[in-house]
Amino acid sequence: MKQFKEKVKALRVKRGWSQEDLAREVEVSLSTIQRWEARGANPTRLARRELKRLFNEAGIENE
Repeated sequence: MKQFKEKVKALRVKRGWSQEDLAREVEVSLSTIQRWEARGANPTRLARRELKRLFNEAGIENE
């Protein structure tokens, strides 16, 4: 199973999104996306829900 930070990057690559694009989609800051990808920092409950939806839509295995 992929680590969270790998899933976030895989989602962006699959959608052709920049970090800024994903930040807008999940309604978080660019620096939050950077922390998720660099350190695998944990998202808030609201962001996790949105990411779960996006992972499912993109066919990326969920946690």
